[in-house]
Amino acid sequence: MWKDSYLVGVDIIDNQHRELFKAIGALRDNLGKADLPNYKKQLSDTAAFLKEYAINHFREEEEYQRKIGFDGHVEHKKKHDRLIADVLNYEKGLLETDFSSPVVKSFLGFLSTWLIYHIGVEDQQIPKGKREASAESGASASGLAESVGGVLKVLVGLPQEDIRHTAGRGNITSGVSYKVGLVDAPDNKGIGYVYSEGFALGVLKSMTGMDLTELNEITHSAMQEISNIISANIASLLSKSANVNVDIETPKLVTIDEIPSRPSSFSVHTKLGDMEVVLY
Repeated sequence: MWKDSYLVGVDIIDNQHRELFKAIGALRDNLGKADLPNYKKQLSDTAAFLKEYAINHFREEEEYQRKIGFDGHVEHKKKHDRLIADVLNYEKGLLETDFSSPVVKSFLGFLSTWLIYHIGVEDQQIPKGKREASAESGASASGLAESVGGVLKVLVGLPQEDIRHTAGRGNITSGVSYKVGLVDAPDNKGIGYVYSEGFALGVLKSMTGMDLTELNEITHSAMQEISNIISANIASLLSKSANVNVDIETPKLVTIDEIPSRPSSFSVHTKLGDMEVVLY
C-alpha cells in the first residue's frame, strides 16, 4: 500500500508512516482468513497496534511541528484528534462484535482513505514550516469540480488531465450514494454524492491494491470518508465565498433516488468511472 509519493522528507515521520501502512496492510491481508488459527488475536493485535502507534506517532509529529514552528499546528492536531477518536470507536465496535467481518472491512476502508489523504496533503506542508495557500478556485460549479479533482488526484494518483467534469447529473443507476448536511451555509442545505460501482471499486483498488468484484463495507466506508473529505473542502470554499463559517455533518448513506436533482450539480469523469456531486 505504501507509495514513495507519500514521502514527506523527514525521516522520522516517513519511517513511522511506513509502519502505519504496514499495519493497515496486515489488516487487509487478514480479511477472509477466519478459519486460520489465532485469526481474531491477529486482528486484535493489529487494531491495538494501530491505535497505540497512531497516538504515539501523532504525538511525535506534533512535537516536531512545534519544534520547527509549523503555523498549521493547531488545525493539524484537530485532524489527528479526530482520527484517534474514530479509531477508538472502531476498536470498541470490533470488540463488541467479536471482530465481525463487516466492522473490520469498514475500519479498513475508512482508515486507508483517511491516512492516504492526510499524508498526501496535510503532512506535505510540515517540512515547509508553514501552510501553503491553496489556489482560490471559488465556490462556482467549476471551482467545486476542481476541488473534487484535487482530492481524487491525491487518493488515486490520477493526473489532472485525466479528470474531466461536465455540468449536470449523469446517468449513474447503480453504485453508492451519500448525503452530507451543511451547517450555516446561507444558500445550501447539503451536498449529495453518487459514486458508480466501477468508480468505487477502481478507487479502492488504487488505494489498497484490493481487486474486488462487488461493493461491500470496505468500498462503502471508503466512499463515506471521501464524501467527508470533499465536503470539508467545499465547506471551506463556501465559507470564504459567503464570509461565514460553514461546517459539515457526518455523511449519511442513502439511495441514489434520495439525491435531489439541482442545477448546481456536476459529474466527474475518470478512467475508473464516474461520480456525481449535487449542491442542494
